[in-house]
Amino acid sequence: MKTTKLIRAASVMILLGIINTSVFSQMEPSSTDSSLPPVQNQGQIEFLTGGIGLDESQAILQEGGKWPLMLELAKAGTPRAAYISDVQIIIKDASGFTVLETITNGSYLLAKLPPGKYSLDATYEGNTLHRDLNLQKKHKKITLLWPTPKNPE
Repeated sequence: MKTTKLIRAASVMILLGIINTSVFSQMEPSSTDSSLPPVQNQGQIEFLTGGIGLDESQAILQEGGKWPLMLELAKAGTPRAAYISDVQIIIKDASGFTVLETITNGSYLLAKLPPGKYSLDATYEGNTLHRDLNLQKKHKKITLLWPTPKNPE
């Protein structure tokens, strides 16, 4: 009788262990936080830049909607555009004060800017793209696409 109870108790414990193991092995850890590049500060502005590698790019795209401004940086090409890095970003507020100046470490930049009007200058390989921004409380994604250089004839 004692042997039967002991076998049943051991069987139940083993079964519970198997169930717990299979449940926890099916849970995927959230890689978003660990794949994001570090948040940086410049004055009152928080920003991050990155997007090198698939994990980091996906994490930034997933996180991007929570930030007021998202920049996506690419260079036109044939047959398709290519993501770029090392872009100088200068953002000035309506009074002309530089609120953010950095060089990107990947093809994305997220910035927590308060609502307002800004000017954006982004320079890649000596070519500058300019945008006037009017940020509201909702998320704004801007894709900056540099043209392919013209071949001298």
